[in-house]
Amino acid sequence: MALQVEEVARYSRQLILPGFGVQAQTKLKHAKVLVIGAGGLGCPSVQYLAAGGVGHITVVDADSVESSNLARQILHTDSRVGMNKAASIAAAVSVLNPFVHVTTEERMLTRTNAVALLAAHDIALDCTDNVMTRYLISDAAVLAGKQVVSGAAQGYDGQMVVLNKVCGEGVRGPCYRCLFPHAPKPDHTANCDDGGILGAVTGLVGTMQALEAIKLLTGLGEATQPTLTFVSPFSTPQFRAVRVRPRQAKTCRACGDPALVPDKIAALDTQDYSTFCGLARKPQILPPIPRVLPAALQAAIEERYPLIVDVRPAQHFCITAVPNSHNIPIEQVRQDAAGALASINATRILVVCRRGNDSQEAVRLFQSAAPDREFADVIGGLQSYAQFEPTFPMY
Repeated sequence: MALQVEEVARYSRQLILPGFGVQAQTKLKHAKVLVIGAGGLGCPSVQYLAAGGVGHITVVDADSVESSNLARQILHTDSRVGMNKAASIAAAVSVLNPFVHVTTEERMLTRTNAVALLAAHDIALDCTDNVMTRYLISDAAVLAGKQVVSGAAQGYDGQMVVLNKVCGEGVRGPCYRCLFPHAPKPDHTANCDDGGILGAVTGLVGTMQALEAIKLLTGLGEATQPTLTFVSPFSTPQFRAVRVRPRQAKTCRACGDPALVPDKIAALDTQDYSTFCGLARKPQILPPIPRVLPAALQAAIEERYPLIVDVRPAQHFCITAVPNSHNIPIEQVRQDAAGALASINATRILVVCRRGNDSQEAVRLFQSAAPDREFADVIGGLQSYAQFEPTFPMY
C-alpha cells in the first residue's frame, strides 16, 4: 500500500531525511504497536507515534481520566475527565492524525490476555507504573517473541530500556527478569500518587520510548547491545546510558534455556505475580480501632476539639491541610510514636491522612505508646472529607 498524496505532504520532513525516505515511512504505516498504559508515559509515546505515522496503535488501560492527570498526561483534557484513558487517547489521535487507526482495550493487562495482545503487534511499549505489570509484560513478550520498550519515571528522574531486544541473527537482549531476578520489596517502591512526578520528565521518557520504537520498526540505527538510559534533568550529565547485563540463559525463568532452567515459565497462567512481588500478604487480624466519619472531622475543625493530627508527609501537608491541624509525618510516628506525641498535651486526638490507611497504622502505634489517651482515625481520610466538604482542595 503506497503513501497517499496527503501522507506525502504530512510526513515530508521525515521523508527527506537521509536513510529514511518512503521505505521507512511505509514500514511505520504498516506497523502495529501496543502501548500499555495511557498515562504520563503513554500520552507522549502515542502522540509522537501517531504524529510520525505509525498506522495501527492499540492502547491498553482500564483507568479513567482524573483532573490530577492533566499536568503530565498531555493527550487528556478537562472535557474528558471521567472518560476511559484509552478512549481519551483515541479521541485525541483522531484529531491529531486521521491516517492512524487506534484500537482501545479498556481493560487491565492480565495473565490471560497479555500474550495474545503482544503477539498481535510488532512491538510493545511498557508505559505502566507498577512493578508487577512490568514482570507480566516482559514475560509475555518473551513468550510472544516481541521486543518491549520499557519506560519509567518517578519524581525528577526517569529511565528507559529495550527488553528482549533483537541484537542480531538469533541473538536477543535480556528480559526484565534477567535484569531484576528478584522483585523489590513493596515498601521500596513508590508511585506518582505518593512520591510525585514532574510532568516534563514523563514527556522526555515517553518521547524517547516513541523514538526507540520508530528506530526498531524502521530498522534505522545499529543493532547494538541494550543499554539502560537514565534521564536526570537536574543532574550533570542529564542523560547517561549504561550497558546492561546480557541475557541470563542459565538462570532466567522467563528467557533462559529450558535445558538449564527447570522451572522456566511456559505459560503465564501458572504465575502468581502478586505473591512474587510481595503484594499478596496474609490477612492480619488486628484489634479494631475507633473510627469516625468525615463529619466528625468537620466538627473537630469547628470546635477545635479533639485535636487533629495529620500524618501525611510534610510536603503533602504544605499543599493543603484542614484548619487547626498538626502535622506529624507517619515516618516519624513509625520511628518513635511516644516522642512524636511528646509536645502534644491533648488527651483526645483525631488522626487523619490522605486516604485513611496511614492514619489507621498511626492510631495503633499511638495507642501502644500512650494507652491513657483516646485516638480515632477518619475513615477514607482527606479524600472522603473532600467529598463531604467540596471546597477543600484535594490533590
